[in-house]
Amino acid sequence: MRYYILVGTVAAVIAVWSGGWFYLADQLRTEIQRRGEQSTEARELAYGNLAVTGFPFRLQVALSQPRVTWRRPARDISWQTDQIKAVGHPWQPRHILFDLSGRHLFKTKLGGRLRELTVDSSEALASVETDAEDHPERLSLDISKIRLQYDGASVLRGERLQFHSRPTPQAPDSLDLALSGEALEVAEGMLPIGYMDLPRSAKAIDLQATVTGLTSAGNAVAGLPQWRDGGGLLEVRSFRLQWGAIEISATGSLALDGEMRPIGALTARIKGHDELLDIAVAAGTMDERNLAAARAVLGLLAAAGGGVLSVPVRLQDGRLFLGPAVIARLASIAVN
Repeated sequence: MRYYILVGTVAAVIAVWSGGWFYLADQLRTEIQRRGEQSTEARELAYGNLAVTGFPFRLQVALSQPRVTWRRPARDISWQTDQIKAVGHPWQPRHILFDLSGRHLFKTKLGGRLRELTVDSSEALASVETDAEDHPERLSLDISKIRLQYDGASVLRGERLQFHSRPTPQAPDSLDLALSGEALEVAEGMLPIGYMDLPRSAKAIDLQATVTGLTSAGNAVAGLPQWRDGGGLLEVRSFRLQWGAIEISATGSLALDGEMRPIGALTARIKGHDELLDIAVAAGTMDERNLAAARAVLGLLAAAGGGVLSVPVRLQDGRLFLGPAVIARLASIAVN
């Protein structure tokens, strides 16, 4: 008797679970189809084939030939790719994993001409967690063998690029960010005039920072003045760069001044500061007449540190100070 009760219980659980899975799969398919058919003046979504699989423990969506167009007053922006996959679990409806591997094409008009940006990778995986209102909360992106092309010309390639963001614990108006890259290389001829002699490859870059003051400003570029006026701050907890013969590590904080220029202070350790000075002169951001004096002063400071320059870095009044030397002029950030 107990055997039949156990078998019946197991069969009932399987039936309920199976029914629930197929119900969720049908709801998911219906919602995607509804959004695909519900184009608006601001957004248009289209795709080729839709498949919902993964029974019994996953819900996996595969879209072929997805295309999205965002319509803006200034210009339209479109995106398309061959296929994307999304995987979730019934017990974690707010955590979705995406497979974005392959070629992604972005198009827009600039200066009256159609421009194309292509992002290609051997593997691109993303993790997205949303809050109770379906707003993105935690985001992770891991891309391998990334390649960027602009209007058919190679721009950038790299071995790996990672990005992470999450709400700062106990700080509802703040966001923790992390960015890292390995073996990033700018294509030959892609550096601006004046920067052509710079190293084109960076062995490693790593940034860990916290952005505060996001409650009213949101994350759009147009919200930067509100973010600045509300005391918004970029706290650089750790920054590390290996770029050619230059190695830099720094911590500090940055903001925007009244003219939308970066302002703030950092503490930096720099190996290869002579190369930085040469770059500043070549780029036209530092007067060559000041090069000898800056090289002498910073050279003495580096010698005292065993070849590593430990100096404060200031961004003030539209100028970048490396110790006592002005090495760059800072431009305003456009928000239009």
